[in-house]
This record gives sequence, structure tokens and C-alpha cells, in this order.
Amino acid sequence: MVSMIIVKFIGAVFKIPLSRMLGVTGMAYFSASYTLFTTIYALTVTGLSTAVAKITAQYSEQQRHNDCREVLKVSKRIFILLGVFGTLLMLLLARQFSVMIKSENSYLAILVMSPAILFSAGMAAYRGYYEGLSNMLPTGISQVVEAVVKLISGIGISYGVFYYAKKCFFENKLFFGQHIASAEDITLVALPYGAAGAMLGITLSTLAGLLYILIRHKYKGDGITKSELADDLKKRTSKDITKSLIKCAVPITLSAVVINLSSLIDLMTISGRLVYAYENNKEYFDGIYGAYIKGGQQMNEYIYGAYTLAITVFNLVPAFTGLFAKSALPNVTCAWVSGNRLRLKTSIEEVIKITSIIAMPAGLGIFVMAKPIVRILYGAQNGVIESVAPILSLLGISAIFIALVGPIFAVLQGMGRVDLPVKFMLVGAVVKVLLNYLLVGIKQININGAAYSTGVCYAIILILCIAAIKRLTNLNLNYLEIFIKPLVAGILCGVTAGIISNLSDTDITAVIAILSAGVVYILSLIVMGSLKNIKNA
Repeated sequence: MVSMIIVKFIGAVFKIPLSRMLGVTGMAYFSASYTLFTTIYALTVTGLSTAVAKITAQYSEQQRHNDCREVLKVSKRIFILLGVFGTLLMLLLARQFSVMIKSENSYLAILVMSPAILFSAGMAAYRGYYEGLSNMLPTGISQVVEAVVKLISGIGISYGVFYYAKKCFFENKLFFGQHIASAEDITLVALPYGAAGAMLGITLSTLAGLLYILIRHKYKGDGITKSELADDLKKRTSKDITKSLIKCAVPITLSAVVINLSSLIDLMTISGRLVYAYENNKEYFDGIYGAYIKGGQQMNEYIYGAYTLAITVFNLVPAFTGLFAKSALPNVTCAWVSGNRLRLKTSIEEVIKITSIIAMPAGLGIFVMAKPIVRILYGAQNGVIESVAPILSLLGISAIFIALVGPIFAVLQGMGRVDLPVKFMLVGAVVKVLLNYLLVGIKQININGAAYSTGVCYAIILILCIAAIKRLTNLNLNYLEIFIKPLVAGILCGVTAGIISNLSDTDITAVIAILSAGVVYILSLIVMGSLKNIKNA
């Protein structure tokens, strides 16, 4: 948890100056390549890493230390193969993918990001192994190492690209073979390279994380002593362990891929529908966004870039509530296996309640305070507030649903129904594809349609999850405590923030509004008794 907080803080420090350098359009190139990376990473690495942790934990609990070592040995071989496969896949898809999403300037960023699959795969093998041994330090520290290197190298390389472009303009007006006609064109020509520079920084950060964990393993080992190895006989062959890893990894991989579908759906549908909407309503879009787009930039890339800036803030809410999924899984699993209905009810209610207590004010606060939040984070860049704030406001409501879905998925997995999150996400994905296609193509809605579809998608998933828990457990959950009270307090919090922030359009007023809303929210929870009996969440 500590490493996650540090990583998220450094990530914000990384994204804010990066967005100011790249602008809205440049961030679209950045986001396109990163979305493809996360999808391929989920397909090749995520499930197997979790499987390594699970099987290592099982063998460690049984004192089968030689088998633990064999898991690491086998997993390294598998991960190298998967890493090479993922890297080649990303390289081969780079050109076609950038054309498909109508963002050909993303091509270079995708190329330089591809080796990160290989480096991340190497890290994942060791991370899963150490996590299975109940040692979270290697994972936590390697994540912080990644974040620091990403911040320094990503910002540094991207800044260096723009500095070099300016230098080239004043010397010979040629930048990597491209002619720069005027000073205003420097940023336009350099944008794809600046985005690629940021992605190269991320690639280098994954290499740094891998080097750290390799060096740590070499000099500190895994904590298994020679005497423990001598007292234990190896019981499983490499072939047996490989089968176990694959059997365990497949459903987890499917879940990870499906969970990433939302971002991939947005990436593959939004630009195409925006191009359609723009070509049929040029005067309408030029009237709204035309003043913010420099010559040579594409309308669909600019609008999608605004959406990605909003998504960056939106994702902070589920990132924090996702922590509760880790605590919910073992609690619910133990209660489910033991048949202790009271403990099961308490575990489910507590994790949903604490998630609601965090998600409700965060989501409603984003809904009300979108404009000052964008101004504080991204500054008053040309058109950023006007383009990003309306999208972020709508996504604030969606953040509540997606923040609740993660921990509730963990509840279902703890009850042994790992299939249900996959099925529900597929239902949500179908809804999102249809709504993206229908709404984004309507000129009056355009990019806001993606925000609407996200909210509807995760609201449906949440309803399906709650219905499944009810059906599987036959428990009468206390909906007043876990949903209604946090919602009422969240509304009071949002109203307070809205009233104060509207007094004046300044950063100081925004900060006062946020602090005042926080006080009102906590007092509301205390008055309603919602902070009592939160023990295990």
C-alpha cells in the first residue's frame, strides 16, 4: 500500500508536466501506445504472475522449499518466452494498430514501448515468486524504482526532444528529416517524437525495475535456507509445475484481459466515430474546438487526447479502492470455506462499505469540481479546461461504479466464482461498444458519449455483481449502511464543494472548497454512525 501511494504520487508528478509539454494531442499519442501495452501485458504476463504467487504460497505453506525454487526456475523460462512474444506482437501490430485507431503519429511511441513487455515479464516472474513467499518488499521497492526512473527519464527525454527540435529549427529548419516551416510548427513536428520520448522513459523504467530485482535476488536470495532445502525432497517435476501454472493462469489472464477491454474499446472506437462525426459536422466541431487546434493537428486526436487527460484523473479513484480487493479476497475466502455466514456477511459488508466511503465523495467531488481540478493539475493551457473539464465531470459519476466493482470482483473470486467477473465484464464490454458507437457519432454528444458509456457499463456490472452475491449467499446485506449513508454524505460533500467553489474562480477557493467538503463529509458520516464497526476492511 505504501509503495502504491508513492508510485501514484510520482505518477501524478510525471503526468502533469508531461501533459503540459505534449498538450492534448500529444497525450493522445502517449495514451494510445500505453493502452496497447497494458492490453498485451495483461494477455501475456498478468495471469501467470498471479499464478506463480498462488502456487509458490501453496508450496511454501507445505514446507516444499525445493518445489518453490522449481516454480521460480520454470516461471523464468515461461516469462522470457512470453516477454519475447509480447514484444514481437507489439512491434508487428504497431503500424496496423496506429492506422486502425486513426492515429498514425502514435506509431513511434508504440515501437519504443514494445521492449517494456519483455522487461516487465522478467520482473513479474520474481515479483510473483516473492509475493508467494509473503515478501512484498521486492515488489514494492521495484515499483518505486520504476516510478522514479520513469519520472526522470520520461520527462528528461521528452523535454530533450523539444529542445532539440527548437535547436534544429534555428540551425537548418530540419528535424529528423522533416522541414519546420515556422516557429509555430516546432511543437507540431516534434509531438510524435516527444510522446515517444516519454514512452522510452517508461521502457527504461521497466529495465531499471528488472535490474533491481535481479541484483536483489543475487545478493539477498529468497530467504530459504540450505537446511530447509536439505530437509525437503523435491516432489514436482518441471512439467507438472508448468501444467499447474498454466491451469491457474488461464482464468486470471482472461479476467485481466477483459478488465482492460474498456480502455481498448475506447481506443479502437472513439477516434473512428469522431472522424465520422467531424466529417459530417465540420462547422459544429470547428466552432467548439477549432480555436484550440493548431495547423496540422487532427480533430479526432485532439478530442481523444482531452478524454485521456480526464481518464488519468478518473483512474485515481479505482486505483485506491483497488487496495481493498487485496484484503477482501482472503477474508471472504476463509469465511466461505469455513461456512461461517456471519463472518462472510461482515467481510462482504465491510469491504463494500469502506469502498463506498472513499468512492462516493471522490466521484461526486470530481463531478462538481472538475473545472478547478483540471486547472490545478494541467494549468490554463489553450483549451484544456474547456475541453477536459466537461468529460471529467461526467466520469466522476462513473468513478463510483468502477471503484466499487474491483473489490466486489474480489468477493466473488473469494467465493470461488472466478468466472463471474469475466462474464459480467464481457456483458459490460458489449454495452460499452454499442453505446460508444451510437453516442460518440452524435455531434451534440461526441466524446461525452464515451463517458456516458463507461458509467452505464460499470453500473450494469455492479448490479450484476450484487445480484450474484445475493444469489450465491442468500444473505440480506445492509444496503442502508454500505450504500445509502455514504451516498447521502457524499451528496452533502459535493453540494458543499460546489457552493464554495462557485464563489470565485481561483485555486485558493478550490482548495478551501475541497477541505470544507471533506469536513462536512466526515461530520455527516459521524452523525449517521457510518464510521462505527469498520474493523477488517
